[in-house]
Amino acid sequence: MPKPSSTPAFNTPEHHLGQMALILLTRAPDDAALRAATNLIDNAAVAAWALRPHALVSLTQEQYRQLLDYAAAPHVFDLALYLGGDRTQIRTLMDHIATQLDDALSHYPAPVQPTE
Repeated sequence: MPKPSSTPAFNTPEHHLGQMALILLTRAPDDAALRAATNLIDNAAVAAWALRPHALVSLTQEQYRQLLDYAAAPHVFDLALYLGGDRTQIRTLMDHIATQLDDALSHYPAPVQPTE
């Protein structure tokens, strides 16, 4: 049985595929750099969710991540690769995530949980 790849899989919205491909081709990261960047993104997204603004407080962690991926996947991925996946730079990536989502909220209304 073949050994599964250790390269992380990306859950990228279709409208970001071109940008993500360009980032991968331009930066040409190896497997270790991809893993480090992906881990940094995962950790920064959880931390940013914990400190999310009031407008996003109704979102679960999974919903927050989906919004982040939809609104800013290539921007966050590119910065994580630029930072080398360095966990000491988590605050930098968290701030970038917050800025990206603030920008998205400036164009669209904040999400609202349906009432039952």
